[in-house]
Amino acid sequence: MPTNPRLPANPGPLDWAGPDSYFYGISGLIHTVQMPPEASGADPVPAVVMVHGWGGDESVMWIFKQTLPPGLAIITPRAPLALDEAESGFIWYRRDEAGQPDPETKAAGLAKFEHFITSLPDLYPIDPSRLLLIGFSQGGAMCNALALTRPELIIGVASLGGFIPEGLTPVDSLHQLPVFIAHGSRDETVPLRAAHKARQTYTALEADLTYGEYEVGHKMNSQGMRDLKAWVRKVIGD
Repeated sequence: MPTNPRLPANPGPLDWAGPDSYFYGISGLIHTVQMPPEASGADPVPAVVMVHGWGGDESVMWIFKQTLPPGLAIITPRAPLALDEAESGFIWYRRDEAGQPDPETKAAGLAKFEHFITSLPDLYPIDPSRLLLIGFSQGGAMCNALALTRPELIIGVASLGGFIPEGLTPVDSLHQLPVFIAHGSRDETVPLRAAHKARQTYTALEADLTYGEYEVGHKMNSQGMRDLKAWVRKVIGD
């Protein structure tokens, strides 16, 4: 990937932490960062980490910037595994011949993602008590996994067309952690039943759940984007 990633939207100036970067060396993942000019060690800012799905990279989540209020640090990591030569993009874990998650690469991907999240306050002037996750598809699965096992690291999680990975050992209670689930009723990539299962799991763990189904496939429509925008402002403030 070039040092100036091609972006689907114009997010404004941002920094790219590539494979030769100090920030990559500490965090373990290539990523882009957009930091408000007022952010400093003495005045850290809230942060949103936007996590791409299967076959994406650190450039594809910037379309969701329109749902975020100003004054936030925005960070987009690249998944650690490249697809094979026949396909472009990156993934958080591989699937076996039956289409099921490969346990070894899934565990490694979750570990890398958790390390990335915990490293951010040491690298950037962000407030670790105000860190929000937004993930799409497989990226939503990564965000859900962290929310269910390390909820103390975040103030909320948005799962967009996502799911909860199998094999997790969740905490006993999420103590009203804000959770936003948005899913297309016509999604054939991640079936709607995955959202129903996630809703049941989060409800049982006493999360503060906002749930929405939309007449769309494996993507977000305009109403979903508006609902996400309202939820982010409620959780993180204007």
